[in-house]
Amino acid sequence: MTESIKNNNFMENNNSDLPVFKVSVRSLVAFSVKDDSPWSFTSYRFAYEGTLAHSKLQAVNRDAGNYSSEVYLSWSFETADCILDVSGRADGVWNNDDGRVIVEEIKTSATPLSEIDENISDAHWAQGKCYAYLLALSRDLKKITVRLTYYDMEKDQSKSFDREFTRDRLSRFFRTLLHPYVKWCISQRNWKQIRDLSISTLNFPFPDYRKGQKLLAYNAYKCIEDRKRLFVQAPTGTGKTMGLLYPSIKSLGEGKLDRIFYATAKTTTKSIAENAYKIMADQGLRLKVLTLTAKEKMCLNDIKNCTPDKCPYIMGYMSRSRKVIKNLLKKHDFISRDIISAAGVRNVICPFELSLDLALSCDLIICDYNYIFDPRVYLRRFFEQKGREEYLIMADEAHNLFDRAKEMYSSELKAKAILEISREIKKDLPHLNRKIRKLRKAISDFEKQSGDLAKEAGGIRYNVLDDAPVSLKAPIEDFILEAERLMISATEEKPYTDKLLTFFFDLLHFKNILELYSKQYRTLLTGFKSGFSIRLQCLDPSPMLSRHLKAARAAILFSATLSPLWYFKSILGGRDEDVTLRLPSPFPRENLLVFIEDRIETRYRQRAQFAEATAKAIYDWTVSHNGNTMVFFPSYKYLLDVLEKFRELGGSFEILCQDRDMDERAREAFLKEFDKYGDADRIAFCVMGGAFGEGIDLTGERLTSVIIVGVGLPQVSPELEMTRDYYQEKCGAGFTFAYTYPGLNKVLQAAGRLIRSETDRGALLLIDSRFATPEYMGLLPQEWQPVPRTSQGLSLKEFADHFWNR
Repeated sequence: MTESIKNNNFMENNNSDLPVFKVSVRSLVAFSVKDDSPWSFTSYRFAYEGTLAHSKLQAVNRDAGNYSSEVYLSWSFETADCILDVSGRADGVWNNDDGRVIVEEIKTSATPLSEIDENISDAHWAQGKCYAYLLALSRDLKKITVRLTYYDMEKDQSKSFDREFTRDRLSRFFRTLLHPYVKWCISQRNWKQIRDLSISTLNFPFPDYRKGQKLLAYNAYKCIEDRKRLFVQAPTGTGKTMGLLYPSIKSLGEGKLDRIFYATAKTTTKSIAENAYKIMADQGLRLKVLTLTAKEKMCLNDIKNCTPDKCPYIMGYMSRSRKVIKNLLKKHDFISRDIISAAGVRNVICPFELSLDLALSCDLIICDYNYIFDPRVYLRRFFEQKGREEYLIMADEAHNLFDRAKEMYSSELKAKAILEISREIKKDLPHLNRKIRKLRKAISDFEKQSGDLAKEAGGIRYNVLDDAPVSLKAPIEDFILEAERLMISATEEKPYTDKLLTFFFDLLHFKNILELYSKQYRTLLTGFKSGFSIRLQCLDPSPMLSRHLKAARAAILFSATLSPLWYFKSILGGRDEDVTLRLPSPFPRENLLVFIEDRIETRYRQRAQFAEATAKAIYDWTVSHNGNTMVFFPSYKYLLDVLEKFRELGGSFEILCQDRDMDERAREAFLKEFDKYGDADRIAFCVMGGAFGEGIDLTGERLTSVIIVGVGLPQVSPELEMTRDYYQEKCGAGFTFAYTYPGLNKVLQAAGRLIRSETDRGALLLIDSRFATPEYMGLLPQEWQPVPRTSQGLSLKEFADHFWNR
């Protein structure tokens, strides 16, 4: 039984001119109660299991009678400055025959019940008291009881504490929460008035729109207005970042949006969004902008441990952070990583937690995909309360999102990792090690039951199961519960502590993905005995992506290479009603030469046969112009084989070669060589899809020629073969979805390094007979057509010479 209690006429003399703000009980308590109870890793697990525990206890209570679960409560409070609508769901309400009313707040606990007393958390009591006050107001109760219940999932036991309150006492307590929050709401309203005034006078920050940019801006604005998702392919030079951000900010100023999330896959694209904001800020825009950085990069400790007794930056955070946040917001519109880190050091508070709390007061949040889509780290404070605010999600370089999402929603369990942690802890933690041995036995039994590894791909033998390995769930849960207890109660660091913590989180993620397992998943088995591995492989993350996008009013997913658009719309959570938009290149067609060398085969078995011809084609294309060239290969070995043949041809080339393992400094030094031009024939041999295949910007003479060897097909692997089978069954296009389209995307990304501005000129050579087939010709950009090729009796060297001498 559920119950809903709502008050609409909260006061006879309702002042309708006052601004109205809405808040949940949970958010109100989190904002106003200084709770420095230990912060542990338990919340991640409870985010998944808390609902199950609540349902179990609620069912027991309902059977006992006079009990309602998930009771919706709301009340409107008028202050001198505003009206605040407060709402939430109480876990349960007893209506006893003796007239006593009890409001229950249920908390799932990993701490042994024997160690829990009624004063363990002020925040828990605060939530219960808020629900009790809302219920007392709605029923005109003079007194009411709050029951705080802690539930131990492992032992299936609970422990409760009761406190009785008068309504007057609850009213006094509630005001201590209400006034700080209202003060913050008013400050936010005042800021938004300043912000919205600046937006209303903001003009497009350039004299003219680029070709296609105005159409892009219109479609973005319309999709926000119509609550749709927009999938955009906008070639380099379209000005897509500004073309999308400007109408989004205009929508923010008009009240259609409350907040914008700009998600990226790489640091370089974060800086592009930041620069677009700064250009508008120079025109008078006032906007609170925050760039979120990964916790590992923000941490100020040499050894990362986020428990209060181990980290001085966590201890007392709640009581010290509010003043810091207020000062930062007062001083800065753009709050960078450096500003947050400096504030953390200066005030001895955690910069990562500081950035998360600052986000609540920011209009534009620039972050990695993880903070929106990853089930482990997404921003629950925003996306778990659907409907309270109107969000826009912008996903830049969206061609990367599919692979990233597949990884987010997959997990792997390796027998080797279990053996290693067992050796580490068996002496100090024998009881926990017994749990590990049970898990090892369950995995061994599962391996035997699964049969031989009958398939092979990419030199790896494997097996695929449609069903999840549910037999592992119980031993995994047993280990997690025991490990959690031990780590919470641990008083000193051990040599294995970090390894145990990592293993714990990996196993926790595996268990949570096991609970998400659906028809979009397969179980991949590789290796045997100590090398045995079980991977829960997400093959199609589109339902999960769609679910996260649903938390926003609208979404815009864009890239220069979102091609073909219908394919990306289908794999990234697009709906039938959502919109696709493809823009043409804004650059003059005569500035780009595209040529296909289709007499050369680059398939794996034919590479050696055509290695000399490939090297000669690269040579002929490069000697036609004294400039900088990048050559992209599908694999490193193939690169080295052709490079050997290329050197034999002689010539006065300055040759650069991408190394297998280049750190950030080496990559920067590599790209620095392209600052030189006109002094030599400089040629760089690179791997397609690698560090230099996308995300670099070599304008003007820094890069004048690109050569792409092969159609970019990913190397065969068990995961891709599973993907192929899945999409073959789903839509009859398995190879196309698993190999052709992802390969084409790498080709388009590499080609996109060439023409970066209206004045750039460049020559693009595609080497592979498959480029000339109708399938691939139909996938190449329209602005490249028609594409001359050697099979037509044309000479690539003559075409290149003519282009550069024109």
